Amino acid sequence: MVKPARPKGRPPKDEAPAAPEEGVLQAALIAFATHGFQGTSVRTLNRELGVSHNLLHQRFGSKEAIWRAAADWGFGKLVTQLLATDDESAQPLTRLHTFVRTFVRFNADHPELQRLMDIEGGQAGERLDYISDTFVSPVIDRFLPLRNALVESGDIRPVPPEVIYYMITSGGGAMFANQALTERLFTRAPLKPSHRDEYADSIADFIMNALRP
Repeated sequence: MVKPARPKGRPPKDEAPAAPEEGVLQAALIAFATHGFQGTSVRTLNRELGVSHNLLHQRFGSKEAIWRAAADWGFGKLVTQLLATDDESAQPLTRLHTFVRTFVRFNADHPELQRLMDIEGGQAGERLDYISDTFVSPVIDRFLPLRNALVESGDIRPVPPEVIYYMITSGGGAMFANQALTERLFTRAPLKPSHRDEYADSIADFIMNALRP
C-alpha cells in the first residue's frame, strides 16, 4: 500500500515541531519589549512562532513564566558579557571604559533590552523588582566601588552614581532602542552592524571625557 504523499507547505500548527528554545525566548522578549506585558498574549506569541496553540503553555506554564524566562535569557547574556570583559587587574579608568563600551555594544545588537527596561522601569511591580534584583543590582554592586575609588583618586568628578547609571544605560542605548526616531532624525548609519563598534567607542569616550575633572 502506497503511503499518501505529505502535502507541500507549512505543516498544520498541531503538527509543527517544537520551536528552538532560543528562538522562543527571543520572540517573547521582543514581543514584551514592544507591546508590554499586558499587551502581549500567549496566543499572539504562538501565532508569530507558528506553533501549536498550547505549546508555550506546556513548555512554560503561564505568561508570567514566559516573561521571566525571556528576561533571564536576555539580561542574563548581558550580565555574562559585562562580567566576562571586566579585567579586575586592569587600570580603573580602563575598566570603566571597557564596561561602558561593552554595555553599549551589546545593546546595539539587543535593543529590545532597553525597550523592555523603559516599559518596566516606569512603574513599580514584581517584574521591575525581578530585573533589578537579579540583574541590575549585582552589576551596580560590582562597579560602584570602582566609581568610588576613581572619585577618591581624583580621576573622575564626584558625579552621583545615579547620573552615571543613566548616562550609560539610557544615553548609551537610546540611539539603538529608538530605531525609528534615529532613522527619521539622522541616518541608518549607527544602526548598521558595520558601524556599531565605532559608535560604541564614541559613546564610551564621550562618557569618560564627561566624567574626568
